[in-house]
Amino acid sequence: MDPILIKYKYRDLLALAAIQGKDVYENELNKLSNLKVNREAKLTIQSIFKTYWPFFKPLFLDRLRPAIISNVERMIDCKNLANGYLFFECPSCDQFYLQGLSCHSRFCVSCNQRYREKRTLAVQSKLLDVPHRHFVFSIAKELRAYFRLYRGLFDVLFSSVNEALQALVFSSKLAVKEDRRLGLIAFLHTFGRDLKFNPHIHVLVAERTLDINLKLRNFSYFHFEKLRLHFQLALLRNISDYLKVLAPKETYNRFYRLKTFLISKYKKGFYAHGPQLKDYGFLNSAKKVSDYITRYASRPAISEERILSLDPSTHQITWVYDPHEDDHKSKDDPSYLGRQTITEHVFHFIAKLIVHIHDRNFHTIRYFGFYANKSKKSVSSFKKLLSIATVKLKRSRLNWLYMLKSIYKYQSILCSCGHTMRLNLDFSYLRDPGG
Repeated sequence: MDPILIKYKYRDLLALAAIQGKDVYENELNKLSNLKVNREAKLTIQSIFKTYWPFFKPLFLDRLRPAIISNVERMIDCKNLANGYLFFECPSCDQFYLQGLSCHSRFCVSCNQRYREKRTLAVQSKLLDVPHRHFVFSIAKELRAYFRLYRGLFDVLFSSVNEALQALVFSSKLAVKEDRRLGLIAFLHTFGRDLKFNPHIHVLVAERTLDINLKLRNFSYFHFEKLRLHFQLALLRNISDYLKVLAPKETYNRFYRLKTFLISKYKKGFYAHGPQLKDYGFLNSAKKVSDYITRYASRPAISEERILSLDPSTHQITWVYDPHEDDHKSKDDPSYLGRQTITEHVFHFIAKLIVHIHDRNFHTIRYFGFYANKSKKSVSSFKKLLSIATVKLKRSRLNWLYMLKSIYKYQSILCSCGHTMRLNLDFSYLRDPGG
């Protein structure tokens, strides 16, 4: 709704807020502008699933993993007051505010914001104050079907990346003797901008090794030709070991033949890329890159801003994406593809999104080497990227009230009369999970 119309519709309420000062007035105006009834009609993932999930689910029930059903249905019901709410009341007037309870689904756009910030802070608080490298490891497209069918292969992919990077360090006999380890944090992404299923790993690697004597050494040269081959061989060997135990014999035999073909086809190994982070200085680069790749490891596969329209008569949904191939290209470049517009049946769209939902308790971020929680080589005595005070400050801001203020520019519990509302647990509805 137009801000002028909002001011007219709620003139009495805004006039009361204005008496309390500019801050209260602006808070009330932003609060009213963000009410669902006043926002412009916008397609959301929640609204799409609310409409179509009851029809989609029965058709494909035999192919839906429990984690998909759980995450989708929690997201659909997120902040539904029938499931519980917190009751805030003004100590000065009769106004109150109901805060619906979060669903905590990683598939939920709303709840995911706090989850992402927590993960980002957890990652950044681990990083040493040293240069880092950002690597990307991609599997051959011929392997994607196996990863889609056997979700345990994601664990195999993580361990294979760790093995490949560590193999570069262990090329020295002295490094093996001293058990020198890299510090790396790996992030699993399963989708690209076009929503296709494409598992790949982003890794932040400290350009240091730590040995058994807790000595930190520079390690900034990565032999890419060897790295690609190490990754290829480790991944194919580990997939083979996994399928030999957990897959039918015919599936294993088919993969064994494919493995031979892939080694012949990809003579230089699988894709591995890791340019130095020079754009912003190593400190800001590590922050920036960790924020970027954590965001993609902790959200639904598409931003709602990319969903353009949904035709209820034909059930066709239209969305857009910018191809990776256009990155760093000028629009005048003959190979420039430009923004791609996709129109498809909403069921196809839903299927593309839910395949990226991970199983319960699966971790899309893993720590290896001296960054691992169980590492015997403690780095607690070394200077970190973020100070303890900064981490504490950022952690204190990971609450829904602060994040609401920082994103939408209003405090939901600041009353138009200028007083801060108080939580009343007696009037709150906290439904018994077992009831």
